Amino acid sequence: MWRSSEQCLGLVKYGHVGLMALGRVVVILGGLAYGGIGIGQATILSQENFEEGKMTPWEVFVTSNGTVGGEGFPALALFEVAKDGQESTSLKFKVGQVRYEPDNQPEQGGGLIVQVGTEAGILELSAQLAVTYHSPKDKRNLAGGLFEWLVDDQVIGSHDIGTIENGRILRHLFKARSQVNAGNHTIRLRITRPFTSHPGQQAPFQFVDDLFIQLSPNP
Repeated sequence: MWRSSEQCLGLVKYGHVGLMALGRVVVILGGLAYGGIGIGQATILSQENFEEGKMTPWEVFVTSNGTVGGEGFPALALFEVAKDGQESTSLKFKVGQVRYEPDNQPEQGGGLIVQVGTEAGILELSAQLAVTYHSPKDKRNLAGGLFEWLVDDQVIGSHDIGTIENGRILRHLFKARSQVNAGNHTIRLRITRPFTSHPGQQAPFQFVDDLFIQLSPNP
């Protein structure tokens, strides 16, 4: 499990930075994936589908009053995240607040973080998402989860699941793009809800698969 913690940018971060050598990642600098691109070429900086049971180079973080589900989360789980008729190994979250605080930054949870070094270009990010909710008594949950892509602490894309009916599965291919300068950059996939998530509490599950980061040259 990814349980060694340190304080990072006001967020609690778990794990150990590693590198998965895919695409044209060519240099490792202090745990950062650093890629170079030729003229007219795109560079894959990270591509992770969790089939090997690991999440490097991604790490887990939680927000100041957030949880990703408590002990054992995120969990590796078989789930049909993309509606293609096939289950695959994904990361399963159950995000929310630790203490219910509706008036003080209510969107809380956590997600995944990675640091990359790039040349100047356009970062292209994508992930397969799914959310499901099951309750023995409630007809629906008002917040399936807010998903956000962040680059250097700036939100560049968001997708709000909103209300999810009991027994439903909602899926989405979540993409975002951001122009970046040459240097090191922090990328987050943040998942939050404005309600609590405790062990034994009925709350939506969020699934993440097929994380992809690519650097394309500027036009």
